[in-house]
Amino acid sequence: MKKARVISVIIVVFLTTFCRLWAAPVVGRTVSVTWGGNADLVYDTGFMHMLMKSPDGGVTLFNMDLVNNDAPGAGYSEKGVSSDIIWGKIRARKILNLDDPRAKKAWLVVFTANAWGNSNYPKYPLKFMVNGNAGALPNWDPRKSSETYRWTDFPAVWLKKGANVIELSCPEAQTAKEGWDIYLARADEFEEGGGDPRDVGKTSLKSADGGESWKESPFGPLGQTRAEYSVRLSLDRFVKTGWLATPVIDLWKGDSPDVIVPFRTIKKLKIAIKSDVPTGTSVTYYLRKGTAPGPFSEEWSSYEPIGGGPSVEQEINGDAFSRRFMQLRAVLTRDNPLSAPTVKSVQVSAEHYENHPLHPNIYIVDVYNPPIKYSSISWEWEPWDRPEFQKLRTRENLDRRIAGSQTEFDAQVKLLDYATTRCYRSPGTPIPEHPGWDALSILDRIDKTGTVGMCIQYNNLLNGCHMAYGWQARLVNIIGHEVCEVWNDEFGKWVYMDASYVNHYVCDDKTGIPLNMLELHNRYLDSFYTDRPIDWMNDTIGQKQMSPDQHVRRGSLSFHEPIDHNGLTLAASLRMVPRNNWYEKPYPRPLTHGVYWWPWDGYINWYDKRTPPRRQYSWFTDRPRDMWPDINTVHVDLTSSFNNRELFLRFETYMPNFSHFEVNENETGWKQTDDRWTWFLQSGRNTLLVRAVSKLSVKGKPSTFVINHVDAPLDEHIQEALKKR
Repeated sequence: MKKARVISVIIVVFLTTFCRLWAAPVVGRTVSVTWGGNADLVYDTGFMHMLMKSPDGGVTLFNMDLVNNDAPGAGYSEKGVSSDIIWGKIRARKILNLDDPRAKKAWLVVFTANAWGNSNYPKYPLKFMVNGNAGALPNWDPRKSSETYRWTDFPAVWLKKGANVIELSCPEAQTAKEGWDIYLARADEFEEGGGDPRDVGKTSLKSADGGESWKESPFGPLGQTRAEYSVRLSLDRFVKTGWLATPVIDLWKGDSPDVIVPFRTIKKLKIAIKSDVPTGTSVTYYLRKGTAPGPFSEEWSSYEPIGGGPSVEQEINGDAFSRRFMQLRAVLTRDNPLSAPTVKSVQVSAEHYENHPLHPNIYIVDVYNPPIKYSSISWEWEPWDRPEFQKLRTRENLDRRIAGSQTEFDAQVKLLDYATTRCYRSPGTPIPEHPGWDALSILDRIDKTGTVGMCIQYNNLLNGCHMAYGWQARLVNIIGHEVCEVWNDEFGKWVYMDASYVNHYVCDDKTGIPLNMLELHNRYLDSFYTDRPIDWMNDTIGQKQMSPDQHVRRGSLSFHEPIDHNGLTLAASLRMVPRNNWYEKPYPRPLTHGVYWWPWDGYINWYDKRTPPRRQYSWFTDRPRDMWPDINTVHVDLTSSFNNRELFLRFETYMPNFSHFEVNENETGWKQTDDRWTWFLQSGRNTLLVRAVSKLSVKGKPSTFVINHVDAPLDEHIQEALKKR
């Protein structure tokens, strides 16, 4: 018994010591990782809303504020009168309310129905008064400026808190033809544009006797139509609020370029954010943690506040945090519109216990695994199971049209040619009975009236044909024109196509790679505005002539129209409605889009140093990823194992209508998997392709890996690691 007891004690001591050695950092070490820097890094790689880069460094609130109450119903209406001519004794009054009138500069914005490109434009200036202070909006020649909305500045001191009364007149005009035709926003068009019609008309008045008397919203033949004048204020001041969020931060990896990281256990996390917070402004900081690399995964906690003010410095115990991924978010607000807070820097550092180092016997030969460029915008994509998709494919016999296509791009080009020829030489106005934005509504209109309409109908038809096969497509508004962009998985990018007459796409003339509208926009600027920004009110920005210096080549199965009508020469301005789910949600949408000069305010608008923000809109971005996000691609996180013979993988994608992932290991064929997969490495060369697959069987561009694995027994490797420690 005594001997047995001694043996038992020895066994217990041995097991206890072994377990402690196993749990202790026998081959481990303490490592630190960092992420961050200037807030510009967060702006470029993360997420934001209503912010901009500050000229003095950092990220601040957007500095142009729009005041309007007409946008949801503005434009040409088929229900009756939708514009009102100001001339002679006929005057208009618009009332816009301001909680705070302070601004560095103020601008009057007026949408006119005067025709572009002919002689029907005002002969005399439009005179205006703001709270009794007089100004004038010069008349213009549409042959010199293609914009039919107009703006002019006036002193911001004319504004006041509360109701601001703007009166418009053109007393020199002797006939209606010489006057200013101002667009109206009818109350009965508001709901379909996303607005509330209940108070429409209460801030627009008309006088027929030179201002002696005024009548509220007296439009239409019987003077009973409630409507608002499309008159707005653009103020040079900061918007009230905006937010900035980091990309997903991998605390095991930080900003390291390493393709593979070992397992790590967080010991301590430090967060430091610095901001300039002037009086009358504020910044509040939030944190969330997760176990998945994708920002839209369900494996995330809610954002919780961690502080506010000029700085926050927090140290969090690893046991309390206990997650691999995190995001930070800053909400910026202002009370004083002339002052804004600025986020200056964001720094994150994490101290880890590393269970085992990355094994030197794993050699990365080649890798294509770019991070996904997510948009800050909540894009809405058409659901994959809409019955209209199959109806469109069957009705138009589209399967036959793309039969034999060996590439996705070849099929997309065949659909481009089909959309053009389906209704070629039947153009016209889409009025009356302006169709919806979906392909079937457009085809129904063609069969009913014999005409397709305009560029918007051609290219929404093309968009619908693409989406019927799961290829995401959307409409892009450029100068006086609408075009299509479709995502192509072979090129891994958005591609410009135009089914309206020209029936083409545009490629780089050296590589043959098709271009998107942002690439064409940048080439437009490099050709025509090399040293200054565009002046929207005075520059002729449409229909410029192409030149060989632009290095582009058109592609088409059957050219139709001349070269001067194309994506590049009309690429000065870019904006989109950030969705394509027109079957699921026909509204809200712009009223008779394309018939007028786009006064709706639900667009996301592009701006840059040579393309100033247009003052009739409120929502802007200069981040390419917001309007041209990566979709259908896969980013893979690779983690090394303790025994050096396998890698643990996590897959991340932003694919509309996502179904599953597929892997192709060592060219053995594609196999379905979920977002976690273990890669068992064989001796020598190992290859792996990973792709996302949609519910309509669209296969995204793969991420690829080539790794050489040299055999190294576990005990030898551990012993070598021990020697180095």
